[in-house]
Amino acid sequence: MDSELKGKIIWLTGGSRGIGAGTAKKLVKTGARLILSSRNIDENNKSIGDLTSYQNVYFYPCDVSSHEEVKTTYKKIEKNIGDVDILINNAGVAKFKPIDELSVNDFDDMMGINLRGAFLCIGTVLPKMIEKGKGIILNIISVAAVKIFTGSSIYSASKAGLLAMSRSMREDLRSKGIKVIDILPGATETELWSSKSREKYGKRMIKPSELADVIVDILEKSVKNKLMIEEVVIRPQLGDLS
Repeated sequence: MDSELKGKIIWLTGGSRGIGAGTAKKLVKTGARLILSSRNIDENNKSIGDLTSYQNVYFYPCDVSSHEEVKTTYKKIEKNIGDVDILINNAGVAKFKPIDELSVNDFDDMMGINLRGAFLCIGTVLPKMIEKGKGIILNIISVAAVKIFTGSSIYSASKAGLLAMSRSMREDLRSKGIKVIDILPGATETELWSSKSREKYGKRMIKPSELADVIVDILEKSVKNKLMIEEVVIRPQLGDLS
């Protein structure tokens, strides 16, 4: 049976590693036309594996915190591939330190990519989605948006800001036929964590491929159905890491 996503144009940010790369490896098999972007993505990224062998995958380097780069990238996507049907805001960075050890640059980087970047990408795809009366925006957020963890003040603020923006945006766009979906993952074994943390907690963490299965399933169910899956929280079975 063909996937509901076959032929859909999907733009996935932060696609060079972690959750993004894991999701890309699942999405490519649906027959979707998949655009992967990140600040340093190219066909030599080891984490994307054999994705370069698929004709339905396109690579566009893009720093989502830069308005100019986002606009330029989207123009290339429109010209070379077509209008984006599904945007997955996955690009994200984190520095887990006490507030007194974080710098202004740390703040700007996390807010710039995690919150501003999502806003900028959404802004580029919305006009066409509104014109067509359909589209999906899926935001990869974090349980840190709704739960307090030590050493994650700015990261949590950026994710809580994205969640608040997304919740309000969902109400703005309901009547326009656009679905806004938020995924709040718990600890996932990606490069966002230090090698020391992954060595200590890796067996408890969610695997990117497991999370990717859920993301693809949600998109499959969302493309044609009138239902809207709004928020999904996914945690490791044993709970959050302390």
